[in-house]
Amino acid sequence: MKVKKVTRKERAYEYRKIKNEGAIYHLIRFQGDINYKLHSWDGPAIQPHDPGCKLKKEYHINGIQYSKDVYDEIIQDQEGLPWYKQTAAKGENNRH
Repeated sequence: MKVKKVTRKERAYEYRKIKNEGAIYHLIRFQGDINYKLHSWDGPAIQPHDPGCKLKKEYHINGIQYSKDVYDEIIQDQEGLPWYKQTAAKGENNRH
C-alpha cells in the first residue's frame, strides 16, 4: 500500500476570474469536482464591464442562478465571515 505524500497545501476549492465577451465571470471548482461553476459571495457572478456588453448582471451561488432579491436575502442570512475568509488576529498587523 502506497501512502500519498502531500508536497503542497491542498485547497478545498479553486477560484478563477475570466474576462470574456465584455464581462467578468467568477468561477469556482471544489475539490473532487471536474467542472467549474458560476459562483460569487461578494456580488454578481457575471459582471459586465464594457459599455457595449449585451450581458446583464447574474447572481449565482454554487452554479445556481438567483434573482437579485433572493441573492440579497441569502447573503443577509449568513452569520460571521464566509468560510473562505480568515479572521485576522488583532494587533499582529499593527505598524506602531
